Formats: sequence, C-alpha cells, structure tokens
Amino acid sequence: MKTEVKVLLVAGLGYVGFKAYQAYVALKQLKWAPTGINFSIIKSRGAIGGTVFLDIINTTAATINIDGFTGTVTTAAGTLIGDYNSGKMTIKPGVNNIRISWGSRSSLTLIGLAADIFSGKWPVLRFNTVMNYKGFPIPTPFTMNTKDFAPTLK
Repeated sequence: MKTEVKVLLVAGLGYVGFKAYQAYVALKQLKWAPTGINFSIIKSRGAIGGTVFLDIINTTAATINIDGFTGTVTTAAGTLIGDYNSGKMTIKPGVNNIRISWGSRSSLTLIGLAADIFSGKWPVLRFNTVMNYKGFPIPTPFTMNTKDFAPTLK
C-alpha cells in the first residue's frame, strides 16, 4: 500500500475518532432535570405505570441526534418496577422537554408501590437510562424523589 493511502486512512480514522469523542463529551454534558410525574394503574395488566416529565438541558452549541434510549425504573432499594424506551430523538441546544412513559412488569410490584403511594409515602425512583448514539450505549442514570413533584395517581 502506498504511503499516501496509509496517511489518508490514518487521518480519516483520526477524524472519525475525534468526532466520536466530541459527541461523547456532548452527551455526557447533558443534564436531566425531572419536572413532574404521574402514576397510573394499568387495569388490563394489573400493574402500575407512570409518566415522567423531564427537561434535557443541552449546554453545548451542538444539536445531538440520538438513536433513542432504553432503561429501567427501580426503587432506591433496587426493586425493579418497570422499563421504558424511546425512538430517535433530536436534542437541540438549550432545554428540551420530553416524556418517559413506563409500565411495571408484574402485579406484585403494584401491591407494595400502590400501598406506599396511597399512604402518602412517595417513592424515590432511579431511572437507569442508556442513550444509544450511533450504536454506542452511553449510560446516563438519574434519580427522582417523587414527593418533591406533587405526583398524581389515576
């Protein structure tokens, strides 16, 4: 292989690596700020679900196109409540309002969580989110104390 071709290949790989690093840094600088939560009972499944309203704050000047995100919702003690996912998303500079809807996996989860909610003990939830950017998973978890957001139960 000619030297010029090798130099071009190395330069191309270096450029792709640099762009990937820039995207990673921008994704890690995103701030997740929950703004509200609603709980609901899913009668058809005998489970509990919810919708979290949150702002994703992009402090960079770059618009970021992600392939989506997936995650699980757990209590502070680590009890798995449910899971969620999203499709493709564009995160523009500034504040981006999104919703994350999730549902529990079993009715056993419903009993303890609903009992706590009805007695006024709002749970602390951990959203174990993984953003997917061009096939690369980037963990971005956040925690939410639901009592701070005057949640509703429907």
